[in-house]
Amino acid sequence: MAAEPKQIVSTSLCGDGYVLALAEPSRIKTLSWQADGPLSLAPKDVRGKAGAWPEAESLLAQAPAKLVLGPGDKPAATQLAQSRGSQVHVLPWTDGFAGIEAAIQGLGEFLHETERAALVVLDMQNRLQHLAERKQRRNLDDALPLRVLYLTPTLGTAGAGTMVDAAIRAAGGQNLADDLGISGWGQIPIEQLVTHPPDLILKSFFTDGPPSAVQFRSNHFVLRQISKKTPSLEIPGALWVCGGPYLIRAAEQIADQLDLMSKGEPS
Repeated sequence: MAAEPKQIVSTSLCGDGYVLALAEPSRIKTLSWQADGPLSLAPKDVRGKAGAWPEAESLLAQAPAKLVLGPGDKPAATQLAQSRGSQVHVLPWTDGFAGIEAAIQGLGEFLHETERAALVVLDMQNRLQHLAERKQRRNLDDALPLRVLYLTPTLGTAGAGTMVDAAIRAAGGQNLADDLGISGWGQIPIEQLVTHPPDLILKSFFTDGPPSAVQFRSNHFVLRQISKKTPSLEIPGALWVCGGPYLIRAAEQIADQLDLMSKGEPS
């Protein structure tokens, strides 16, 4: 029987984040082809390992290895690689911290890194508890949570049941998109912002995302006027390319801003 592969290959930015949280760099054979791009948080010393694609030929060239596929990658592309001794783990899509914890534990078992996975989960749970305590202190002075609106250059937003919503709520904010009846991923009706203005605008992918043919809509007159008088916070897109280990950092950045605003300090 062939020996179990030790080295790890990740095919997606999402997988990169999970693998980097659980594995020593020496175990990482290849990260995703985007690992050296603007939406990657891979340390400099492993960015040179970028190059894996979720395609049959690319994965066959990496065999034998432990292949970590992202939520949208197709397992069928791994069949040839598996015939050469590769093992495959597909990360689940998750929109909340409980799902992220389960995904970390599942990958920890696949990589034989259960102790490290337990530590990563415990750290995230402790940080979530700290966020809850900060929210409680903030709400002693504020009658209602501050209304937070997530916005992309194409005026995309995130309502209930998304990882962005989970981060906003963990930080102690109220997701305005949810208030406006948006569930999941959608577009924000700009005119509604006149009667339902946010207290804080979260911006992502304005500087690190791909250019878009409809990006000009972010210069809409109404949005420009609202932006002039509404605090905004740029959340690095790399923190939430998927529901993964970095999402807690996005929640903490939002909480930092909410703390400042609750004290009346400028953003």
